[in-house]
Amino acid sequence: MGPARQALRTATRAIHERLDRAAVLQPLVRSDITPQQYVRALAVLYGFNAPVERALDRGGEGAGAAARLELLRDDLRVLGADPGALPEMTGLPPLDSPAARLAARYVLDGSAHGGRAMLPGIKRALGFDGGHGACFLASDGLDMVGAWKALMARLEVELADPAALADACDTAVALFAALERWTEEQRAAV
Repeated sequence: MGPARQALRTATRAIHERLDRAAVLQPLVRSDITPQQYVRALAVLYGFNAPVERALDRGGEGAGAAARLELLRDDLRVLGADPGALPEMTGLPPLDSPAARLAARYVLDGSAHGGRAMLPGIKRALGFDGGHGACFLASDGLDMVGAWKALMARLEVELADPAALADACDTAVALFAALERWTEEQRAAV
């Protein structure tokens, strides 16, 4: 693991661990997840992912990401939810520098790997898989492994400057903090 990736991982470790326990997302890793909890968790993830992906797209960092967001929209539609009617998070940290946008890509692409780890449990509990209802978690049809390797290489090159690395770490923590606030707001909204 290169120094930039290690710095990002260290900077976000505590908040990432808290998010793993967020009440609205926690059912994703439980064997007794209900369909309603699953739809709710996907809706919350959509409310975070959609505005971040739009910001990245405006900054030129959205290549390929639109496909994963479309998988999430498709899953929500299959499950009876209208993505266009779902609330979306506001108050994103600024993604106005290359380092900040790279950090946001790190956060979103890292979550894709977590989604793949959740997939077997979702299939056992609910019967959804990469072909139906869990395409987003499976990143169905996308080369997320290749994208992750390419991102890791970019991190080490583009965040070699200490100021850029500090910007990326601050942004990654701020994005996780925004997601943490969003999960709490959505939990209260239920």
